[in-house]
Amino acid sequence: MPEMPPVGIALIGSGRISGAHLAAAMAVPDAVRIVATVDPDPAAAQQAAASFGALALTSLDEALALPDVEAVLISSPNTLHGEQALAALAAGRHALVEKPLAETGAQARMLASEAARHGLVLAAGHTYRHNAAVDTLIDRMPDWGPLRAVSVSSCVFWDGPQAPWWATRSPEEGLILSLFAPHSLDFVQLVMGADDPLRVHAEAARWQPGWAGEDEAMITLAYPGRRMASVHISYNQRSVFDRKSLHFAQGVAEIVDGEVLKWNGDVLVCPPEGVLVNPRQMGGRRMGHFFEQQLREFAAAVRGLPHCCPTGHDAARLIELIDRIKASARTNSADAIDPPFEG
Repeated sequence: MPEMPPVGIALIGSGRISGAHLAAAMAVPDAVRIVATVDPDPAAAQQAAASFGALALTSLDEALALPDVEAVLISSPNTLHGEQALAALAAGRHALVEKPLAETGAQARMLASEAARHGLVLAAGHTYRHNAAVDTLIDRMPDWGPLRAVSVSSCVFWDGPQAPWWATRSPEEGLILSLFAPHSLDFVQLVMGADDPLRVHAEAARWQPGWAGEDEAMITLAYPGRRMASVHISYNQRSVFDRKSLHFAQGVAEIVDGEVLKWNGDVLVCPPEGVLVNPRQMGGRRMGHFFEQQLREFAAAVRGLPHCCPTGHDAARLIELIDRIKASARTNSADAIDPPFEG
């Protein structure tokens, strides 16, 4: 197979999460190259561009006018994802969009249809599916008999907004259900396959006064074939906790700390030394390999090669699921999200 040139990318948005994408791009120059960075703040765009000798721009239109830009990597605030992805697709560019793909399922479906119409790749940035533990799990699942139930618990600690726009997310827009739940729900969708849940129930609550939206949630999902899933997510757990348990006919698989795969207690996959520094603490787990592999997978998708990125309508149906979950949370637990804080 002939060697493929790296995909020319414009990074859109130079905020908090962009640093992880830029570090990954630096690590995989054979897969991608940063042609331009875009941010309304010229200094932020310049800082992001400097290490790559890339152009620093202040508008998406400028980036889309560059012939070397084959694709965009959108790492802007959530509310901009849909319109920026649509602009890129309309200009004939592939798009890798930080999760969530869009703010609503209807918008996500429209983007997927637009990508299909132009023959372009529209990929959602679900970084946590790109590692050896998840890859091995997916490969081994057929050997373990029917999957009956999945339980995901992903709990971290954020002491207030990590970007200014976090604080203004309304309960209707969703905070943790839009920003963090997509990671866990993407995993559930990955192992459940093409089926969507028959029933959804969500409870949510707000424990911190620094934002308006929910920061803790429990979700239960009923799938065809009597399969079940539960998801617990939190921004309030000082002792970070990350575990995925899958109950098969022949036993139990677990992914612990996102990196260690076990089957009936036996370890099948461990990460390289230095990845899990102290997984109980924020920042105690090295995550660069997730972002690097995601860029490699996206580049493969752009080149028409096999990949494991969630794309197109498959990516869009996750946003439709999140719509259902947010609606359930608002119906069931608005009083737990909205109450005023005293003192």
